[in-house]
Amino acid sequence: MTDNFDPQQHFHDQRAARYDDTVRKVIPGYETLHAMAQFLLEDMLGHNAHLLIAGCGTGEEIERLAPHHPGWRFTGVDPSAAMLKQAKTRLNAKGLTERTTLIEGTVGDLDPGTRFDAAACLLVMHFLPDDGAKANLLAGISKALKPGAPLVLADLHGASDTPRYARLLAAWTRWQLSHGIDPVEVEKGLKHVARDIHFVSETRLFKLLHQAGFTTVEHFHQAFLFGGWLAIKE
Repeated sequence: MTDNFDPQQHFHDQRAARYDDTVRKVIPGYETLHAMAQFLLEDMLGHNAHLLIAGCGTGEEIERLAPHHPGWRFTGVDPSAAMLKQAKTRLNAKGLTERTTLIEGTVGDLDPGTRFDAAACLLVMHFLPDDGAKANLLAGISKALKPGAPLVLADLHGASDTPRYARLLAAWTRWQLSHGIDPVEVEKGLKHVARDIHFVSETRLFKLLHQAGFTTVEHFHQAFLFGGWLAIKE
């Protein structure tokens, strides 16, 4: 995704296999974020809908949403073969493969004739630099959505050269340590954030969303440096 970050190398088989356990320990409010996203989408979609999951990873969003909505179909796209392997195993075990299409690639690899009723892009875009890559991802999602369709977005965010960033990063570090995460693993995670995460301010994020064709943007979640937004395509 960047010159330094390769999803195929970063999310290799071993890391993909332990991703679901790790992410729940490391990210504050992870379960709450996904539950809130679910209820927001439920409120806006009918009984039958086709959802795009951009950066579907191991299939977390699909596994959460599909059992409650038998009329919903899902297309998940992710550049990591190892993560998609985990997703296929997970969704097959839940009997969800018939309603799910998984694509190894990016939103640019989607069928240009398909229009989705909603999209989710959770904890993905922060890996992309703000050199046109973030804008291209959002533009691709917007292009794939029907008018009026919602996008649920979540990422690490904030201007990384501010006192707010330093304060929240320090608090997040202490939070991880207080939850029993090995200090060595916490340090590895902080190095990963410094190396691979491309922070932008919320003001910049709103501008990127508006430029991509999302006219309404609402902030619905915050946990230290992690934020969640609901955006509506024009």
